Amino acid sequence: MIIPLPALVAYRRDVESLSRSLASAPEVEHALEQWLAFALMLESAVAPDPSSVRDGGADDVEDARQALGRRLFDLAEDRGLAGDVVASMGDAGIASIAALTRRVADRAEQRGALWISYAMLAMLERLGDVMPPLELGRVLAQRARVARKADSSDIAEALYKRVDALGRTAGLPELTARAAVGFGVLAQVRGNLPLAARHFGKAARLAARVGDADLLYLAQHGRMVIAAKRGTFADALSFGWEALATVAGNSEEEADMLLNLAQIAFDTGHPGPALQGFAAALARRPGPHLLLPAIGGAARAAAALNRTGIVRSCGARIDEFAHEGSFAYPIASALLDLALATATTEPTLAERYVLRALRLTGEFHFHELEHHLLALQSRLQQRMEPPSGLVPPSRSVGTRGKEILRQIEQLDGDLLQAAT
Repeated sequence: MIIPLPALVAYRRDVESLSRSLASAPEVEHALEQWLAFALMLESAVAPDPSSVRDGGADDVEDARQALGRRLFDLAEDRGLAGDVVASMGDAGIASIAALTRRVADRAEQRGALWISYAMLAMLERLGDVMPPLELGRVLAQRARVARKADSSDIAEALYKRVDALGRTAGLPELTARAAVGFGVLAQVRGNLPLAARHFGKAARLAARVGDADLLYLAQHGRMVIAAKRGTFADALSFGWEALATVAGNSEEEADMLLNLAQIAFDTGHPGPALQGFAAALARRPGPHLLLPAIGGAARAAAALNRTGIVRSCGARIDEFAHEGSFAYPIASALLDLALATATTEPTLAERYVLRALRLTGEFHFHELEHHLLALQSRLQQRMEPPSGLVPPSRSVGTRGKEILRQIEQLDGDLLQAAT
């Protein structure tokens, strides 16, 4: 369970959690040190005496906030912590400080540093009584998202409820939409697809009403995933490809959409485009929450194409991830993919993947995933081939879907290099 921690303690948790991946990605280690510096500065201003924002004179309090904002902005700009966003934030008031901190925390989150990200957002929330309601709601929603990725779904749900209540009380449909997206993701992870679809549908309507393109993307992304899980693959492929065009240049969101498109290609019996899509997602070097399912998906698609070298490379990549209380769901899911990829050719190895995954599903109560693992374990013990074989049967995706699959297969990216 993730909890707010002092900046230095949170940093140490992330170093421990990411220890194996840091060896192959020194830039992440450097970034961790920069995020720590930012968090320590924020902590020094907020943690010692948060009551000062209420007890001091109004002018003194405002001057202190402006001084904090300028120091944080200078640090972020000098060390490249928030990209071009610093220059567009204007003054150093509380809303701008919150927006800057959310940006830095988001970058940490995307690279898997969940503890330091969560710590920054929790510190920021201590200024909630002087923060505009919209910005406070955004902070809470981002904290909820980090908590969900850290396998603390109960905490995430409680935070999303606060976001929803704030949106209703303050008359801010953006916050209601953010909460709906969060509820949809939680329902999806828990296997309640009808509830997830209702939440995503509500979020899409609200996002369209307020003209928020980013929220609309998130809601439509959720609907695409649900549509694919329900078997309406033609619509899911078309919608996903259109959504990909809206995030061009954002490597993390591109990887997310490519991952989904590749999975749809695989589920419709097209392993070639699927492998290329997974490889294109991996080539964008996303954070662990996307990297892990892309590795698992690449393993299954490669197995279907008899690319055994890629399957082995994917297995080696999974072994790099030490489970320290974060990313348990994507790790367990990737292990299931690897078990399926090796079930026919190396059943003993597949059983080991299943056992590792079952330890995680038992600890974190991933019931739907556990059901699939137990079914596969039974078949492996009886030396029976998995019910779907190496790849699902081919399904119709329509004329437009076929064209999209051809375009996916032409995406840039060296398969072997991306998978290894």
